[in-house]
This record gives sequence, C-alpha cells and structure tokens, in this order.
Amino acid sequence: MYYFIVNPASKTGVGATYWERVKKVLDEKAVSYQVRFSKAAGQVEEIVHELTSKSVKDKVHLVILGGDGTMNEAIQGIKDFAKVVISYIPTGSSNDLARDMGIGKNPEEALNAILKAEKEIYMDMGLVHYDKAFLKGKEVQVPDRRFMVGCGIGFDAAVCEEVAKSKLKTVLNKLKLGKLVYLGIALKQIVQSEMVDCKIVLDDAKEFVFQKMFLTATMVHHYQGGGFNFCPNAETNDGMVDLCVASNVAKLKLLRILPTAYDGKHTRFKEITMLRAKKAVIEVKKPMWVQTDGEVKTQASKITVSDLGEKVHFIY
Repeated sequence: MYYFIVNPASKTGVGATYWERVKKVLDEKAVSYQVRFSKAAGQVEEIVHELTSKSVKDKVHLVILGGDGTMNEAIQGIKDFAKVVISYIPTGSSNDLARDMGIGKNPEEALNAILKAEKEIYMDMGLVHYDKAFLKGKEVQVPDRRFMVGCGIGFDAAVCEEVAKSKLKTVLNKLKLGKLVYLGIALKQIVQSEMVDCKIVLDDAKEFVFQKMFLTATMVHHYQGGGFNFCPNAETNDGMVDLCVASNVAKLKLLRILPTAYDGKHTRFKEITMLRAKKAVIEVKKPMWVQTDGEVKTQASKITVSDLGEKVHFIY
C-alpha cells in the first residue's frame, strides 16, 4: 500500500495538476494506494504523524508530492523511522532534494521509478536546535526541527523569509518564472544584509571565529536555494553535516562568488570556509533568520546543528 500525501498548492497549483497525472498512472496499473491532501500549513506533519504512529503496525510507504518545504514538513511528523519508507515526486520551485538525488521533473517517470524501487538509500537527516531564538525581537522557545537538505543562517534564510511573503512569487510561478523572484530578492539582500561576527564550535572541540559572516549553510546534500551547490563534497549517508561559511567578503565580490556556487567552484575563494562535523554550534552576535529546507520559522543568535542519528529509508 502506498500513501500519497499531496500538496495541491505547491508551485501555485502545479501540485494538483501533477497529482492528476500520477493518479492516472496508478489507476491504469491498478496500484493499491490511499491519498491525503494538505489544505493548510502544518497539515502534512499531522497526516504523517497519524500514518506513522505507534498504533500503525505495518511498514508505511509514504510518497510525498510537493516541494522541498512539503518534504520538510513531512519528516517532522515521522514518529518511528523503522516503520517508514519515503519517496518523493517533486512539484516545487526549488526541488533541491530532487536535484541532488537525480529525480527528474516528469511525475510519471518519478512514479514509475518508485513503483519499480529502482534505487534506494538509507539517508541521513539533520537536526537544528534553537538555543536562543527570537520572534519579533522577543526571545521565544522553538521546537527542534529536522531537515533533509540543509539548514542555513544568514543570507540564504533571509532570502527564503522574504520570498515566502512575496506576492510576486505567485504571479511569476504561474508564468513559470518563479526563480526571478529569488534572484531579485537575493540581489536586494546582498545590498541590505548585515554581516555579523560568528563563532562555530565543531563536535565540542574545534572552535572557529569568523568576522562579518554572510551565511553559514549546514548541509546533508549538495544543493540549496534552487541549485546552489554549497557543499559539493557532502555525502547523504555518512552521519555528518557539511558547512559552507562565507565571511569577511566585500559585497561587490559576493556578486562574483555566488554565481560560481552553482557549479560548486566557490570553494576556491579565500572568503569561503568548508567544514565537516557530526555537530556544529553556531553563535552570532545578532539574531539572524534561520531556514530548514527553505522553511523559515524564526531568527536566532545561537543554534546547534547536527546529524539526527536516524536514517530514513528512501526509495526513488
């Protein structure tokens, strides 16, 4: 039995269209399945929690049809990883998980690969703990959050936060020009973003201090932000997280460095530092936005990012 969880609103309605194409194949092949639709933020997590609760005895094969944010929401709801197999049919704007795993944009092809179980991996996940989180200037308690792709503090999170509020994104997504929103906001954030001093402690041992930190991306996979290959040496099942730190860099030079990140060639610049650990404590002088798989909940001045210690059985 396959349990399809569909975000029909992903990429401004593309999710609903893709589901109709997927449903047609399932019905033609007489595949046994159930489908649940999310209608509001947080509902995917609730659905997954229900399907993977301890009252469910059999192993559950979840197929998430949505964007990276939908997948991120889904993994928050998993209660027993031993009972779960998960697959993914991408319909979002960024699709960084799909890019890294080599999952194409054709939903029928993605579905057929899942049904044949062409590839499988026991995949790492990350966890972010908010040591000091802030919302609207007030310190708040925020639950830990898992991520499949990556967690970022600084520039990339600020872009995600502004994009989420942008009404222009909806319009341009309908015209298949959604990436222009990210580009425009990214350029704006380069100009406006404040760089702050940062301390990173790896595995409770090695300490690094960075002046004028622009972003720190902590990754399980290579890609983030719609195709930036921030951590080209990241491995999906090594039990580690990879970090890309950009610091002490002139804003004009950022315009030169960032485009090279699409090919993973940004690592040659002296302003880019690559790190790897099981756990990283990241502390900044001033609260900055934090994102997990493109989802932004709060700002923080101190976070702990680590390998979750659980692996998810992923078939694609």
